[in-house]
Amino acid sequence: MELPNKQDQSSGAYLVQPLVNHKMGSDTWKRRHELKMYVCVTSTTPLRAYTYTVTGTFAQAQIDDANPVDPCSIDTHGNRVQRELGCQINNTFSSHYSFDDFSKYVEITESEKQKFLTATNQLIGKVLLRAQPKIQNHTINKGIATSGAACFSFLRVDFAMTEAIEPYIYEINEFPFANTKGHLGDVQRKAYRELFQMIGLDQVPIVSSERSKYEMDHLGGWSPVVIDDVLINK
Repeated sequence: MELPNKQDQSSGAYLVQPLVNHKMGSDTWKRRHELKMYVCVTSTTPLRAYTYTVTGTFAQAQIDDANPVDPCSIDTHGNRVQRELGCQINNTFSSHYSFDDFSKYVEITESEKQKFLTATNQLIGKVLLRAQPKIQNHTINKGIATSGAACFSFLRVDFAMTEAIEPYIYEINEFPFANTKGHLGDVQRKAYRELFQMIGLDQVPIVSSERSKYEMDHLGGWSPVVIDDVLINK
């Protein structure tokens, strides 16, 4: 498929997902992938945000360049991608993996994995801090801050790992679909449970000045990325 020219790409109107070679066993398959990380914001004034476990999935197609197809022989809507790529899509995949398993499939080391996770948390924290002024000035959030109410926002960041083993964010989804099945659904349900414990929903209402400490003492599987307007450097 033809990509936009450099001038069009520089306009910022296009987002192109990198296609990275992933070694799977004895073969090298060209496989697109997507990583997901849950994020919660428990306060906008000051900003407090946390991240939760990365999961990974590979695209639902294995692309086999060794077996090109004749574009003229494919004329159904379902095979449009094969026609445009000029190659045979010969298998499908849809499972979600833990980040440990994903890291094994893409063959990165433990130190590269930890460096990537740190970079991902840093990037998400910087995005939230950059958006903070607009978020704070939203009418609802201003009312929450004034009243001292305890609220939260549950988000999911969809992103990729570049060939340089760096995070590349595609989008941030607010209140993602709650009935997800399989490994991703298990992670999401656990994230919700531990979020409710972290913010003390089962406790006598906590005054706003004490919430930051309470959350830090009850993190569970959540990792702080911004605490009281400060980016956490780890």
